[in-house]
Amino acid sequence: MLVHAFLERSAQARPDHLAIVHGSETATYGEVERGANRIARVLVERGFRRGDRVGLLAENSRVYVEAFFGILKSGCIAVPLNTALDGDTLRATLSDCDPRGVIAGPRFVEVAAAASAGAPSPRTLFVPRAEDAAPHAGAVALADAPGDASWDSPPAVALGEDDRAAIIYTSGSTGRPKGAVLRHSSIAANTASIVSYLELRAADRILVVLPFYYVYGQSLLTTHVAVGGRLILENRFLFPSSALDTLQREEATGFAGVPSTFAILLHKTNFAHRSMPSLRYVTQAGGPMSPSLTRRLIDALPGKKIFVMYGATEASARLAYLPPEALATHIGSIGRAIPGVELRVLRKDGTEADPEEIGEIVARGANIMEGYWGDPEETARVLDADGYHTGDLARRDADGFLWIVGRERNMIKSGAHRISPKEIEEQILEHPDLIEAAVIGVPDELLGEAIAAYVVARPGVRVDLRELEAFARERLPAYKVPRDFILRDELPKSPAGKVLIIALRGSTGGD
Repeated sequence: MLVHAFLERSAQARPDHLAIVHGSETATYGEVERGANRIARVLVERGFRRGDRVGLLAENSRVYVEAFFGILKSGCIAVPLNTALDGDTLRATLSDCDPRGVIAGPRFVEVAAAASAGAPSPRTLFVPRAEDAAPHAGAVALADAPGDASWDSPPAVALGEDDRAAIIYTSGSTGRPKGAVLRHSSIAANTASIVSYLELRAADRILVVLPFYYVYGQSLLTTHVAVGGRLILENRFLFPSSALDTLQREEATGFAGVPSTFAILLHKTNFAHRSMPSLRYVTQAGGPMSPSLTRRLIDALPGKKIFVMYGATEASARLAYLPPEALATHIGSIGRAIPGVELRVLRKDGTEADPEEIGEIVARGANIMEGYWGDPEETARVLDADGYHTGDLARRDADGFLWIVGRERNMIKSGAHRISPKEIEEQILEHPDLIEAAVIGVPDELLGEAIAAYVVARPGVRVDLRELEAFARERLPAYKVPRDFILRDELPKSPAGKVLIIALRGSTGGD
């Protein structure tokens, strides 16, 4: 299965079914399919060929959806780009993958043009409309492309499932972003697995607040297009109550978020008291959610299915999930491997860890990436005969459920101890006045690293840091109690809502 075949199949089966709702704008599957075909034909007519990279810089929109599938239909590789990147970082990302062209949404034409200026090889800028193209010599307006009705059908491009479909850049929350190369077969396999365990169908309508350039967001796009469901695009999560209004008005059946998404909804809106009869399920991924927040989410959504999930960009999105019926008794677990994926917990010597023994999660499956673009050294570090080394440390209990202990590169080395930030965060967040916490190691002359905890209080609440330290001492051994508690109004996050550990380290002078 080729990824763009998901769109073609849904458009053929239900051409008049709504694919996109974005504010007052709507588009049917038939309309999105024709738009994607025209973009594909523009690329082919411009000489783009199988394997060429095409950057995509746009907010969640009809433009994004049609461009993503249009790039794939042309045989090119889609490179979704983070819309929050500053000019220098965007330029570095483009330099890394060297796309032959960039499709920019209306709000991002100027930054795309600036980031492409002086590129070592010629780069075509594609924009939605003629007025967007006018100030930029050589820019191509997609809406004004010539062609008769034949342009409404896809170009004839020979592709196989092992062809590359996308290069998705990791979030860079703990280091330099790397481009994970995903084949059509990898994305298609992961899409089919997610559709299966979520039991998605054409009647489903997902409220999308996560950006499509983020692999979790991309999975919302591909899974719902695969079943002919509806994408309700909401780019105003800075105003979370507006997002909830959209969820109710459009009768969304599904909602997806990262831990900070649910922290915001539960502490800054009336989410727990809203009537949402249409909502069937919610999914959470993008990092571990604290047990205290999970319990609050369960209480807020009686009768709704809550899927706690685990994955990675390198895995096309998803590796494991915890079935909703097991959530109440397994809070903190990531569950078991999704269909089609094998997850093992391995010791450093590559042997299988015993139950309850801590080791690294190593994954095998059709969804695993080919490697990192242009980085064979980093690829060899994470991919070997055993599979994909996630860098996540975990244990498997006697029932086969996986429990993340921490991330190898984030483990704090304090004196003779190796300490998991996750364990400390979970205990601190049991404090009723806190909504978020992030724990890191900071340089210490005697210990090597000391523990620092950044915390965010509930709105309108003043937290006594000395009392918070005493609270931590009651729940943690002395060597795990943070030396420093730093109160913040908010934690630095990516546009997808993941805490930027690298930014916290920079604020303390750590590397």
